[in-house]
Amino acid sequence: MNNEHYRMAQIHRDRGKRHYAANEIKEAVAELTEAYKFDPRDPEILSLLAEIYGAAGFIDPAADLIQKSLRENFSDVRGWIMLANLYAQKGGAYQELALEQLNQAENLDPKQSMIPYLRGNICARRGQIEEAKNYLRKALELDPKNMYAKRDLDILNKPPE
Repeated sequence: MNNEHYRMAQIHRDRGKRHYAANEIKEAVAELTEAYKFDPRDPEILSLLAEIYGAAGFIDPAADLIQKSLRENFSDVRGWIMLANLYAQKGGAYQELALEQLNQAENLDPKQSMIPYLRGNICARRGQIEEAKNYLRKALELDPKNMYAKRDLDILNKPPE
């Protein structure tokens, strides 16, 4: 990639990040897509697009983008967690893939509270309630402000009606 392409990718990526921070999603996607045209291997561009597509419910394109990002930046813990979350949302056999991605994330940073949170979420979906509670408690030990783990643990601790 020549310097001009790199510079244009950087300009569009930075604009996309500003739009995303301002919750201007349509504009963010347009700028990040333009940045991607100039540098299709930039892990930050790929990761941001994956995050946006995943949040919009486009799970398969988001998973493709974050996989590409991880090929460029294998040590991106947040990317591994995102991929695990996307696979967990797909459910079924993808839950095993989600657990594999969480293993990778945990190898890189075992103190991430979203790792046990997602493990707990997967266990709950499988009906493994006590194991799910243990993972959610671990998530809260790592980050007492993890509102997702707190909410899910409260739900699992509620007596059936």
